[in-house]
Amino acid sequence: WRIDNKVDSILEHAPTLSQVDLVRRVLPNALHGYTKAHRPLYIEKSGLIRVNKILNTFTQEELIQCHIYWLEANCQRARERSQQLGKHVETFATILDLRGCKWNIRKILHLYKQCLYIDQNYYPERLGQLFFVNPPAIFPALWDIVKHWFDPVTKAKIIVVKKGSGTSTLLLQHIDSDQLPHEYGGSCNSCSTAPNCIPVYDWGKDTADDEQEE
Repeated sequence: WRIDNKVDSILEHAPTLSQVDLVRRVLPNALHGYTKAHRPLYIEKSGLIRVNKILNTFTQEELIQCHIYWLEANCQRARERSQQLGKHVETFATILDLRGCKWNIRKILHLYKQCLYIDQNYYPERLGQLFFVNPPAIFPALWDIVKHWFDPVTKAKIIVVKKGSGTSTLLLQHIDSDQLPHEYGGSCNSCSTAPNCIPVYDWGKDTADDEQEE
């Protein structure tokens, strides 16, 4: 599988790097800091995804390659952290911010399912923690669809954080303040864009797609 997908060279693959930058416009995300357990942290504003744009701009294969890129980047960060600490770090953590999530996200659930298949089959036991924050009113209905895709071991690592001040309180139990963006209760000042650590691309008045999705 790694040979077929040229995984060992994906972090230096220029076309994939270009696609990753473009995907950040329609799906804001960042590799951001570490947890208290030294797990590399990935933060994604899943609720702000531009569903129609991602479907119209990228092929399924390109999106899968971007997902593999993020997995490999976190694996590399874990190796680097291991060298820094002198002890083995193997797992990473993810925050998925669902604020603004709309029901049209169901159009791309098949992509999330495929990504999860890759995670569970080719990167087993790599996930340390998965936080769902700012769940919308539609979250229970979405969870009913996707919960069957997770194996029991993975499901046990998922934490759903209800809206409100409890979000920062819980996240800070697992992540030091300087490793967490301000919007989640942290105090990160090391990002070049801080305090806006996960920039959201300004699409200006380009809202036609969103109106169609609604």
